[in-house]
Amino acid sequence: MIASRERRHNQRVTLIPSLDLKVLPVAAIYGGNGSGKSNFYYALDFAKRLIIESKVSEDDSIDIEPFRLDDTSATQPSKFSFQILVGDQVFKYAFAVSRNRVWSESLEILKREKTTLVYSRSAEKEEDKWNLDYFEKLNLPKEEAGFVKFKARDTLPNQLFLNAVRGRKIQITDSLTGWFKQTLTLIDPHTTFQMTEFTRKESDRLRVYCGETLNKAHTGISKIAGEEVSFDAVDLPTGLKAMIKERIKDKEVYEIPSPDRKRYVVFLESGKLKCLKLVTFHHTSNGKAVQFDVSEESEGTQRLIELLPAFHELLSSNSQKVFVIDELDRSLHTLLTRSLLESYLASRGGNSKGQLIFTTHDGLLLDQSLFRRDEFWFIDKDEGGGSTLSALSDFKEVRHDKDIRKSYLIGRFGGIPIIRSLPRALNEFGK
Repeated sequence: MIASRERRHNQRVTLIPSLDLKVLPVAAIYGGNGSGKSNFYYALDFAKRLIIESKVSEDDSIDIEPFRLDDTSATQPSKFSFQILVGDQVFKYAFAVSRNRVWSESLEILKREKTTLVYSRSAEKEEDKWNLDYFEKLNLPKEEAGFVKFKARDTLPNQLFLNAVRGRKIQITDSLTGWFKQTLTLIDPHTTFQMTEFTRKESDRLRVYCGETLNKAHTGISKIAGEEVSFDAVDLPTGLKAMIKERIKDKEVYEIPSPDRKRYVVFLESGKLKCLKLVTFHHTSNGKAVQFDVSEESEGTQRLIELLPAFHELLSSNSQKVFVIDELDRSLHTLLTRSLLESYLASRGGNSKGQLIFTTHDGLLLDQSLFRRDEFWFIDKDEGGGSTLSALSDFKEVRHDKDIRKSYLIGRFGGIPIIRSLPRALNEFGK
């Protein structure tokens, strides 16, 4: 997401003074079916879960899925590396894991003048070798310094140190885990509308945004709301209902998946259990409002509804969230997808830190009046089955006023499926 020397749409690029770098608000990733776009998404999801999820026991295996089309990869650790902006600092965090252990892990602070190592660990002869010198230089109180060393010794071989110290009030590591938990937001084609937002006091703005967007998108919906219903009447297994009633606490909100694709959320209000169901309203020709369950809307309308909280967040100039959306255009008309992107990009300024990374097949978005050249990415699979990403800005002599769709579709930039002539009659099978 680091900007090149491209000058087009420069007003929406954000300057990071600590590194004298400019970062981009958006990246569109193109590729054929099976090229690796979703694996890019799954890799981010795996890393986030490994960092955030706790309750690790020594007997647990890490659910890493190594590359299976190369004989050596199955026995080698899988490596992950992130360079991320947290507040006004840029961190480089990296780790390598196999199914049975963490083989290496490191955290660095990046600046223009120098790189500062916060900590590192590496596996040597079934034991971890640590470098914790940074914490000693901080002149921490004796108890805190001792605690860091204790947690290093206490970290399990199959556990990230970042996970082991999560929530232990170590400022530098808490800020990083906070980024993975709160800032990095992953949305796939099966993600449902986060009704949690409707339980908050400031949810009126989201309701208005959703209603106006759905109305202007010509879905026929005039309003979206959370209707209060009896929790006992919700179609859920009795055991699950009893567990929710027993475990729910103040400030907790349960999103309830329903087999009939209805959307429910349960929470406590003034000590009483409250349940909301997501509903939409249409108007008849004489102006009468008619209520529908979200499950009764079309696939495309439901997909749009699932995406609206993300775009509402992205429109905020104060947002620092990074949304990664797999198959953004799924079930959406190309003009609607473009309109969502245009509204987001129009809200970006030089101080905006929110970012959107998405995968797509929509060739009509390949438009330089919408995106910069360094905001287009193409993913290709090589003969060995491995995937590689390249940016449009890597290709020379692509003029800023060129219509790049034709060049993309004929394969100049890669990122397209190589399709042989498909069978056209039953007697062609096997030939």
